[in-house]
Amino acid sequence: MIDKLDLRIPAGSVLTPAVREFTRPAPYDSYSSRVRPAFHYTGRADLRPIGIDAILHMSCRHGDKHNKLEILDVGKKPYSEIVQLIESVTSVDPNSFGVMRIDLTADIPDVGVPWFKSHARFRFKRTDREHGVLKYAMIGHGQVETITTGCRPNVIRIYNKTAEYRMQFRRMLQKASNDADRIEFEKKFGVKETDVLTRIERQCGGNRIPPEIGSFGTLVLAPDLNPFESVEIIDSEGASLPSPEGYEGLQYFTGIGLYTVAGERGMQEFRKLLNRKTGGNAARTMERYGAFFASGSDKRITAQEIYELYRFSTLEQLSA
Repeated sequence: MIDKLDLRIPAGSVLTPAVREFTRPAPYDSYSSRVRPAFHYTGRADLRPIGIDAILHMSCRHGDKHNKLEILDVGKKPYSEIVQLIESVTSVDPNSFGVMRIDLTADIPDVGVPWFKSHARFRFKRTDREHGVLKYAMIGHGQVETITTGCRPNVIRIYNKTAEYRMQFRRMLQKASNDADRIEFEKKFGVKETDVLTRIERQCGGNRIPPEIGSFGTLVLAPDLNPFESVEIIDSEGASLPSPEGYEGLQYFTGIGLYTVAGERGMQEFRKLLNRKTGGNAARTMERYGAFFASGSDKRITAQEIYELYRFSTLEQLSA
């Protein structure tokens, strides 16, 4: 699913009369209450008061003076609604608009973030310094587990989506009027508060946007692109741990030790540590002791299944 989308509107593009009127500054004022100062743009306007679910960043201070259209809640919008939204901002054909940022996601039911911590590995061709250190953290007062790897503008996140929904739900209840109708969690978010739902998200921006989907007109190709090709799932078969009888000397205890450290540190960090301690022979060591990296759980997923979940949700979004 496409969950975030920022588009580049070329400089000089004609905005619709409603947007022009809304963003028109008062006489002798650089900014109106509707257009606020911004760092990289001369101003930004929240268009929601005129029924457009987007933020318009106006006239970039650098380079070609383009505008940026930041579409809000993209994951809740079908493709046809996104097109209508763009057309309500500008009369220019949107197919040529460049993609400035895009987040591609897959929602995975019944598999929690701790499982990914133990079984996910991220392959990058460049150095760890360029792509950042793998982080496992708790966000929002310990409510949302998240795994993050990479550096902007190329980031992969794995996080507890149900916990994020619960945080949003609490904020909604705090803001709700006493006279308003009761808000129901399942109707609002489509899941139960007790459901396990993990989201894996690929954030792309700048020169890290895949060239296959570099413009709005090419987003129809997004389902054929695998945004999670760098994600490997180590041992997703769920076999049980081996017994001591099948090993000689201290081999069994070495395998148990490796298994324990991998569970404590997560597969990505464990592989780095193992490479350092074995002179770059982590792959060979894990092949030798591969039987010890079993999850023993019925709740698991493969890299191919993650891609299929992404592809199905994106096809559904783009066809509506």
